Amino acid sequence: MAADSDKPSGKRGQEMDLNTFLERGLASEDTGWSRSGRMIASHFRDNWDRLPYETGASLAAALGLSEMTVIRFIRQLGYANLKDFKEALKPAAGAEAAGMGNVFKRLQLDPLNEQTLEKSLQRELEAVTEAYKLTTLPRWRYCVEAIADPQFVSVVGFQASRGLAIDFASRLQYVRPKVRFAEDHAGVSAEVLDMSGDSHCLVLVDTHSYARKGVLLAEKARDAGMPLVIVTDKFSNWAYEYTELVLQGETYVETFWDSSASLTVILNLLINSIARRHSKTVEARTDSMKERGRHFGEFDQRTSLQRTVPGRE
Repeated sequence: MAADSDKPSGKRGQEMDLNTFLERGLASEDTGWSRSGRMIASHFRDNWDRLPYETGASLAAALGLSEMTVIRFIRQLGYANLKDFKEALKPAAGAEAAGMGNVFKRLQLDPLNEQTLEKSLQRELEAVTEAYKLTTLPRWRYCVEAIADPQFVSVVGFQASRGLAIDFASRLQYVRPKVRFAEDHAGVSAEVLDMSGDSHCLVLVDTHSYARKGVLLAEKARDAGMPLVIVTDKFSNWAYEYTELVLQGETYVETFWDSSASLTVILNLLINSIARRHSKTVEARTDSMKERGRHFGEFDQRTSLQRTVPGRE
């Protein structure tokens, strides 16, 4: 456990000190935090802007833990209680007035859905903004390195998350070689786990509803010492038990189904960052893939021309 002198200050204006403290604590093994403590710390770190408005009950429900466990961890951070903790994080008056205030003023939507869709749109835009914020965290760089540097990359997704995983693997192939969406033909993930001794990274794209196989595969990957990056939703705090390389997007936007937009943005931004890391070779790689596409007749040149020549109809 960290000494009292190492704990963050609870005074107003020290928000970033606490965020840095949580980031460093999660990256290290000497904090003395329990499994539940690490889950709470990761949730705090990734839901920073919402914390001042949470209750003990809402935090406990989001984490699947007891309210007392959450309060005990807050005290471990050096705060007397939840109120003290929230006051330290609350933004100055008027700080939230900027942003999307004018976006909705003239919005015209179906009158039957106007109120609910406006709220959903706001939540969707906030989720995309939070996805971009992930790129500013040290963890983002570690995720990019884990995917960019090994010799092989396997991408896995199940059920409704499968489409996201296939899209990510297909587009990542234009940035670096030896990437594949791993089909589980035998039902035991042999395609992935047989490569545990190689220079190999596993990227798991998952969401809470479909997490059963994801959890089982993550457990095996962790036990094999395989680098594991998990891109998932805010309901999947289980992921931190298996890797620190977790990127979570907000999917709850109050529509009939949860939205995968933030996960798509996260995956797209990962490709962008990996392309920058491979900047010396990415152009040749992309040209090679396009040439293969022309050879196999994969591309419709008419639509390509329309995209590359502005104003062409």
